[in-house]
Amino acid sequence: MKKQILSISLLLSLIFSFNLKANIKLPSILSDGMVLQQNADVKLWGWADAGEKITIKTSWLRQVVYATANAHGKWIATVKTTEAGGPYMIEIEGKNKITLNNVLLGEVWVCSGQSNMEFTIQMLGGWENYKKELEDVLKNDYRNVRLCQIEKDISDKPKEDCKAQWMKTDTATLKNFSAVAWFYGRELSRRLKVPIALISTNWGGTPAEAWTENSFLENDKILNYYLQKSFGTDITPNKHSVLFNAMINPIVNFAIKGVIWYQGEANIGEADLYNRLFATMIKSWRKAWGIGDFPFYYVQIAPFAYQNGNNTSAYLREAQLKTLGVANTGMAVTMDIGDIYNIHPKDKPSVGKRLSLWALNKTYKLTDVKVYSGPLYKNMKIEGDKIRIYFDYAESGLIAKDNNTIYGFEIATNDMNFIPAEAKIDGSTIIVSNKNIKKPVAVRYAFTDTSTVNLFNKEGLPASSFRTDDLMFFYRSTTIKFNTDSISGISYALLTGNDQNNQIHYTLDGTEPTINTPIYKGQIPLEKSMTIKAKIYNGKTPSIYTASVDFHKHKAWKKKIEYLTKCSPKYKGNPNTLSDGLRGSTTYSDGLWQGFLGDDVIVKYDLESIQNINKIKVSCLQDINVWIFAPLYVEVYTSDNNIDFELVKSLNNDTDLKKEGAFIKEFNIDLNNLKARYVKIIAKNVGLCPSWHKGASEKAWIFIDEIEID
Repeated sequence: MKKQILSISLLLSLIFSFNLKANIKLPSILSDGMVLQQNADVKLWGWADAGEKITIKTSWLRQVVYATANAHGKWIATVKTTEAGGPYMIEIEGKNKITLNNVLLGEVWVCSGQSNMEFTIQMLGGWENYKKELEDVLKNDYRNVRLCQIEKDISDKPKEDCKAQWMKTDTATLKNFSAVAWFYGRELSRRLKVPIALISTNWGGTPAEAWTENSFLENDKILNYYLQKSFGTDITPNKHSVLFNAMINPIVNFAIKGVIWYQGEANIGEADLYNRLFATMIKSWRKAWGIGDFPFYYVQIAPFAYQNGNNTSAYLREAQLKTLGVANTGMAVTMDIGDIYNIHPKDKPSVGKRLSLWALNKTYKLTDVKVYSGPLYKNMKIEGDKIRIYFDYAESGLIAKDNNTIYGFEIATNDMNFIPAEAKIDGSTIIVSNKNIKKPVAVRYAFTDTSTVNLFNKEGLPASSFRTDDLMFFYRSTTIKFNTDSISGISYALLTGNDQNNQIHYTLDGTEPTINTPIYKGQIPLEKSMTIKAKIYNGKTPSIYTASVDFHKHKAWKKKIEYLTKCSPKYKGNPNTLSDGLRGSTTYSDGLWQGFLGDDVIVKYDLESIQNINKIKVSCLQDINVWIFAPLYVEVYTSDNNIDFELVKSLNNDTDLKKEGAFIKEFNIDLNNLKARYVKIIAKNVGLCPSWHKGASEKAWIFIDEIEID
């Protein structure tokens, strides 16, 4: 009987396996409701049995197309499309038959980058912040604009498929789709009157090297730098090539018209390499698609108060400006619509509009779109004690917005000490001067992290920041980490640089490292409180970046902590995060924070003996754009026996919960020489995001780092 049952099971298994093997399979991007590029040779592809014959029929052509699966079971066919229209049907038949319905022919664009491309209308505050745009969607017919979302994924090896979902356009789908992509597609739909496909494939906080095909980095000696970066045994979305492998490679058979791109913030630390990296990334995509130098239009990053304060984003914008030297590219300037306190500025409609101007003029040749860029620096001419600046895209003349005096210009002599300058419009040029400078040699404009602009062409598009000098710019970062030897118990600092070919100089007293300060050669013992500063040197040339960490050896340092509520496994730091002597930065993912989702923070310290406690400092993060709120209050309880705890101090949060930007809120609690062995800290979570917040009714985060007990 058992043998009979096994035989039947084996037979059913073989039949089931055979049926699975026989079925044609399509990649997820080929599905109902998709848009194919009009007037093109498009590819349809998939998997089947080795040697299986595939027949393809489309309702826009009478011609039948055939394909045969190769020895690996892969097949691909080329189908000609006609002019825009639909809906159409595609039948793909082998041992099984797949019918794709509601297929349109139109213009297909890939929309990619990091968070400013990823951010949706919901993430930007919902339709409440875009009432005019909501009215437009409700009033007008955008059924022929189709949205395709590629699911986030990473891989060390190129993937053949991804998870993709095609969606119709309505207020529900748009609310959770890339806002920049939508506002770009909306402009194309309005002007071209054809179906539009927007393929959204993006991931916040990711660098360009993660989107670049690996061989292009391997074959460039300078860009080999990105292959040297250490990520340990983990694959993270910041590692080179992993996003290209998982989120671009699976769709390169899908015919497109072009790409729009919004990224750069994650690369400001290596802005001197970005022009080369970005140009290489574009080249790698164009080779992967194999359809020539398709249009690649991108957004120049907006002003923002970056933490490092070295104006490195100005150099990143400069690198983006230089990338216009790559064939068939275009850049939308956003100098006037940024928010220096929010890295995700809300004026996405203007971003989409400005990207569309490049496409409507350069790609679609619309004659009524004559000017598609703001003024871009062309060259300069020294005229006595003044410098005249010439621009492209300013033929009709320049204006100062709101008729104000032009601001943001600086001028310098040979000493390259830039000081504020007076700037006057002269037709399509600017004359720059300072009464104290008689022999000027260079000019800079809006060349800081936070500069905004009021210089526009008469078509109302803003000028890009620029510099006329060619001073060497070198930026490499240093990381300062701390560890404890498991045998000796000795704690020490480790310095690592993201450029292994250069040397690290450091100090322990908070002074700036120079070529004459010690070269880092090994671990630094943590014997007392200190301020460690470190800087990478390329020969005698220093990076403009200095790493700095304050180490505070307080009474709770390395003492036992008991967690009465648990932190999220996503943001758990390390076992000593709350008492390792270090404080987290304003970046919540820097590994120095512990995150608690929806819960209060309740932790208890054992100081090992009764001690005098004068002050407790609790450091918390607030960044409401990512659902992180400072606690409503912090309470301190003490005990001598670990059983009976007494509330000794409570301190309310006096900071506005609506305050935007990432910042650290400190709760400084004076205890006036209180004696205790055990200390319990409670930080009260707001619980749910407030009703005014874009994440209303969703759980709020508390991010907490060092709890210093002195």
